[in-house]
Amino acid sequence: MSRLSQRWRSVAALLVALSLAAAACGGETTGDDTGDSSPTTEPAGTQAPEDTDDGTDETATSTGGADDGGTDASAEPADDEAAEDPAAEPVDEYVPNIYDDPRDGVFDEFQAGFDRGDHPFTQIDALCRPHPEAENRVATDPGIEADSITLVHLRSQLEDLMGLGFAVDVGDPAEMFETFAAVINEQCGGIRGRMIDLRTIEYSPMGATVDADRNAACIQATEDFNGVILLNSSGLQGSANLCIVEDHQTAFISTQGQSEEFMKRGEDLLVSLSPTLEESLRFLARDLIDRGALEGKTTGVAAPDTPGQYEAVRTGLVEVLEAAGVEVAVFDVIGCGGRTTCNEGLTESVQRLKDAGVDVFFNVLNVISAPGYISEMVAQGFEPGDVQFYASDFNSQAGELVSSKIVAFGGQAAGDLYNGAVIVDDANTGAYRLAGYEPLAYTEMCNDVYGANSGSGANHESEDRSTGSSAYGMVATVCDIMRIAARAIYDAGDNPTRADIYAAMANLGPIDSNEMLPFSIRPGKTQAPDAIHTLVFESPCTKDAPFGAEEICIYPVDDYRPAPR
Repeated sequence: MSRLSQRWRSVAALLVALSLAAAACGGETTGDDTGDSSPTTEPAGTQAPEDTDDGTDETATSTGGADDGGTDASAEPADDEAAEDPAAEPVDEYVPNIYDDPRDGVFDEFQAGFDRGDHPFTQIDALCRPHPEAENRVATDPGIEADSITLVHLRSQLEDLMGLGFAVDVGDPAEMFETFAAVINEQCGGIRGRMIDLRTIEYSPMGATVDADRNAACIQATEDFNGVILLNSSGLQGSANLCIVEDHQTAFISTQGQSEEFMKRGEDLLVSLSPTLEESLRFLARDLIDRGALEGKTTGVAAPDTPGQYEAVRTGLVEVLEAAGVEVAVFDVIGCGGRTTCNEGLTESVQRLKDAGVDVFFNVLNVISAPGYISEMVAQGFEPGDVQFYASDFNSQAGELVSSKIVAFGGQAAGDLYNGAVIVDDANTGAYRLAGYEPLAYTEMCNDVYGANSGSGANHESEDRSTGSSAYGMVATVCDIMRIAARAIYDAGDNPTRADIYAAMANLGPIDSNEMLPFSIRPGKTQAPDAIHTLVFESPCTKDAPFGAEEICIYPVDDYRPAPR
């Protein structure tokens, strides 16, 4: 293979790793992916009725108020006689529309802050509900007409990576976006009477012009199409993100983890369904420190010199560890030479681990570089049990597609050394393998809506994930993105400007997510995840349905808990 071919193979590998991390996030939680689909909860969006002293049913959902003519529950009876009159009309009392999550714990705490009311875009049992059109609609801004609003789907052509061994079945995201837009338009009356005008722009994740292609997509979406909100479920990296949110002051909803610098420069226009790069590492470090897992340990880190990544590792991981008194005996920079494969100084770095007696190593390397580093550890005499590996989803190491390459490229000896690696993250990879798993109501609803309305007849089920498909999770991820956009547009009022919509989006608060994880958006925090848990990497996998020919797996080993911010 030529040096140039090797370079593009490496670039493609990293791109798909990052993009497909979103799909994995779309389908994996503490109650994740397979099992009996029979309902275990009350009808979506309701609570079980509570017995009261007077026998009344408290499941009434009248909201009262001026809009619907309901009675003010705080109003006092005219006099004592009226209050005691059994024939008097009962006073409607608002009952919060709170979903009772069967997993309890942090999930119930999250749902308790999410009163869904009768909002047409927050119900659990429907993508959307029909609702009245706004009267006297007018065009307000580019992309916002009296009867339509323009959204743009930016689609990375992941199929281009099939021949490189880094692709995974995620279904047809373009059709998923189109299907959900059509359901909102045709079954729910659009958004306050405005129909979604969905445009799609495609670009390849490969080739010498990949960065230029992404930025060209930004220009077309913002300047040619006047997209009000841009949408992406397959990963968009690099300066194109700033082209959208900073240069063109346009909202962008993505699954891609972003740097804290990008989030700050986005000024609440950049919404991510993943933690920031620094946050992903900070969650890992603080959780391990809080649990005392690093006491008396000698740790090592080897970070790539990829722009932005070394800095994120230093601030999000190394400085947090050192501030807590954890010894970081080795913090090396592995050179990448402007490529994706990082191996400059690798041998010397592993030797320093040996010399320092490191017994904890943080894997922050990418899909191509981690196998080479761990293989070098094997070559220099590290044996299983000598080192405890830790990781987060930084460089997509919480995803099975990426982590499987440790075995695929490094061989079984590398897999044996990495076996038992602990991953702390919001991703819920492989939870469908656990006994007692049952699909979650929201994720099932999204897939049911897609299956019933997709033009191709595609229909993805929870159990498909045992075959290595991530399509079920991708459907729910696209559903998340469309609901965020629709909620923001609806909440902005009858004749919103772009600024009104962007302000509403930043103030959504709790949002629905694939597998119903605790996610929220608020001003200054538009990266959504609010909870983490612990997963483990196994090679070979001891659970059902191992991933790929390498037969590895990742799965949760404890419950979700609030992220240590």
